Amino acid sequence: MNKYIKFMAFAMMAVFSLALVSCGGNDDDGPINYKYGQININGKDYACYGYDMPFTYESLWEDEFLSITLPIDNLADAQKGEYELSSRIDIDCFGGSKPSVGTNLADYPQIETVIVDEGVSAAYESGSAIVKSVKEDDYITIEFKNFKCKANSTQSYTFNGTVKLLYNVE
Repeated sequence: MNKYIKFMAFAMMAVFSLALVSCGGNDDDGPINYKYGQININGKDYACYGYDMPFTYESLWEDEFLSITLPIDNLADAQKGEYELSSRIDIDCFGGSKPSVGTNLADYPQIETVIVDEGVSAAYESGSAIVKSVKEDDYITIEFKNFKCKANSTQSYTFNGTVKLLYNVE
């Protein structure tokens, strides 16, 4: 019995010492390297804070309505480990079916793009945005190829790149 008590005491000390060692903060580790996607808009590269971020906007499918949200920021800031959801682009697709692999956003009957921080609304003009992978209530991956939306006679936006975004199905 004495051996059993000594063994249990030793085992408890070992467990508690591991618990204490495993606790602790990472306050002195420097900037956190977030995983972000990259998208090119009108020839300029941006960080797209999509699926792998600790907090972000989500894209949504609900009743023949697909809302794709691209949370973007300055690529140089992202490369320095700075994380800020400063800008967002919404691509809203109306009247189609729920997206699956191979779906082209350009095939939806009505597409509207809103550059939120600029307050600009633009209509789809040309190019493609193909769904490469999708998992309901988790993520959607879209490849943009010269996906062009025109706001007026002098202002347009062309998207290129592949992004993985947080995705919810209602």
